[in-house]
Amino acid sequence: MLVFWRGLRCKWKITLQGRDDLDMELAEARALVKDKTAKDITVRHLISVEGVMRALARQFGEDEDRWALAGLFHDLDQDQTGDDTSRHAWLAAEWLREAGVEEPVVNAVLAHAHEQYRTDLMSKAVVHADAIAGLLVAAALVRPERSAGMKVSSVKKKLKDKAFAPGVNRDEVYGAEESLGLPLDQFITVAITGIQQVAPEIDL
Repeated sequence: MLVFWRGLRCKWKITLQGRDDLDMELAEARALVKDKTAKDITVRHLISVEGVMRALARQFGEDEDRWALAGLFHDLDQDQTGDDTSRHAWLAAEWLREAGVEEPVVNAVLAHAHEQYRTDLMSKAVVHADAIAGLLVAAALVRPERSAGMKVSSVKKKLKDKAFAPGVNRDEVYGAEESLGLPLDQFITVAITGIQQVAPEIDL
């Protein structure tokens, strides 16, 4: 929810149909998320993936704000569509287009659920960011220090333990090496940094 982001004034550039580029303040993006989600846990997940995506963009020298936006919006319709794959991501894409969000971000949102849209680095990255964020949040929640001081070695142990956070798609975590060209340890390191950067906003 917006309360998680008090005091932040980051801006994101989007393209509105028929208009010049303009800056979209983070508060506006948060307002859209608040309007379209029904559960606090969904908002927290979206923010966690946003953090990972921003860190990955920095790693690759890509547009951090655009990648962050893709992470923030990737599961925007989760509370409305649930496990209905015939609607999931399609509804979010409809909302985002109506809001004037640029097509590369919309494509990334579709890509996290539909493989045919994984056409560029950002749209591939969001798939892996989604998976690793879920694992890292689960791992942080069982630590007294939460995400502070989290180590790659401990995350890898949780990754190997399929009974821990069973909803995490392990293949999508491991797949980052082939898809993004990042060795597993490096991928986890970058992802931890991303989670830690948004940790104050999601009590992590």
